[in-house]
Amino acid sequence: MLINTLINNSTLYDSPIIVTGLLSFTVLVFLVSMIPMVYSYYRIVSLIITFYPVFLGLYLWYIYDSSIGGFQVVYSIEGIHLSFGIDAVGLSLFILTTILFPICVILMRTYTGINTFLLLEIVILGSLTVLDILGFYILFEASLILLFLLIARTPYGSIDAAYKIVLYTMGGSLLFLPSIFMLYTECGSTNLLLLTCLLDSNNVNYTYTNNPLLTLHRSYLLGWGMFIVFIVKIPLMPVHLWLPEAHVAAPTAGSVLLAGILLKLGGIGIIRFMIPIVPSFTVWISPLISILTLSSFLYSTLSTIRQIDLKKIVAYSSIAHMSLITLTIFSLSEYSIYNSTFMMIAHGLVSPGLFLLVGYVYERFHTKSLLYYSGIGTYMPLFSILFFLLTCANISFPLFPNFVAEVLCLVSIFAIHPLYAYIFCVCQVLGAIYAFWAFNRIIHGYPLKTYNSKSIITGYTSTNHASIYTIADLSRFEFAVITPLLIGIIVLGLKPVF
Repeated sequence: MLINTLINNSTLYDSPIIVTGLLSFTVLVFLVSMIPMVYSYYRIVSLIITFYPVFLGLYLWYIYDSSIGGFQVVYSIEGIHLSFGIDAVGLSLFILTTILFPICVILMRTYTGINTFLLLEIVILGSLTVLDILGFYILFEASLILLFLLIARTPYGSIDAAYKIVLYTMGGSLLFLPSIFMLYTECGSTNLLLLTCLLDSNNVNYTYTNNPLLTLHRSYLLGWGMFIVFIVKIPLMPVHLWLPEAHVAAPTAGSVLLAGILLKLGGIGIIRFMIPIVPSFTVWISPLISILTLSSFLYSTLSTIRQIDLKKIVAYSSIAHMSLITLTIFSLSEYSIYNSTFMMIAHGLVSPGLFLLVGYVYERFHTKSLLYYSGIGTYMPLFSILFFLLTCANISFPLFPNFVAEVLCLVSIFAIHPLYAYIFCVCQVLGAIYAFWAFNRIIHGYPLKTYNSKSIITGYTSTNHASIYTIADLSRFEFAVITPLLIGIIVLGLKPVF
């Protein structure tokens, strides 16, 4: 009765739209994967299927009432009290996920790779909409198995990077699982709606409560379990080493997915589960979070300056942006959740765009090292323009969504301590250094003697014992793939409020 009352009071449309949509998409994926067909047709059919969640996300956006807020379109499965619903944060990431997955399917060229991404979309959309902490844990860990298969692929992947991502994330998750069992033992449920209702009166003041449902010490133990698993998934220093290695070993589609969505699941876990369930621990650990985020931001920017691998440069810049997002969430100011969410959306558009450009240039030169690039702006003007625009967006240049997002995040941080905002403003100069250093090293300068401009890509030939790379500018197909991200960046940069 209690959970039904909470659902009725917090929803605008109490209907199984999300559950039905996810089940229908799962059935479609299963049917397509079981039907034998020629690879080219399978790729087209799989691409068509990925547009089904796009329309589902747009419909949820249409019916979501932002004036009410909270969880809407909530549906509880009877018997197991497993609830699915959407809030403003989850809806934003839901739409972003559905936009990125068609791009990932287009980039994949194998039957196994396409199947892997279709399964990844199912579990990620489920983790964004599930309102149960145990369900969130299961769905996210299921994505790690698929990521392991994607990163450890042979002969192009890295088994070391695959094991590193599993060890880091599974290590934090194994600490999180006993916390979930403790929470279920104390409260009798892991449903977020029920836990929020039960713990609301006990989270205000544990000391003066006669019979608290969750004691102060146990709430802190539960908070530590959540804190460790979420900072690994974000990630923050010193548990960030798996991210650059995973980006380098993953294909372009894997890097797009990892930077666009998977890093944000740690942020939505903090917003959706950690803050409502253990608010006292969240306030208590805020000073430690400030130290970790500032250290992670400074370390990642300084480390990026020393990198010569293009993917590692973008990966370390993602760590810096996620540090700013984490500190904004834990500032707990008036609009910290909305500001951090907008920053996650802006980063989820710009960073995948940069990884796409890195993938395009890798297909032409078969290397990601800056030492082998110089003056390619002479041969690839369209690529140079897009790379310049996304570089400006990544360093939060005005008229780009990252600029608006970082200003909003700094306002939230300034509300709790001006010194934190000043440090982040000063460190942004380091971001401009590594961004324009990489841009100038690739685009400007004298073209190397190993370059040879032709109308199409024909590989490389050997002349006078020197490899001559035949390069061409972006094709219509490559430009069409990155166009949705460019449209989102331009629209959110010019009109960030809808």
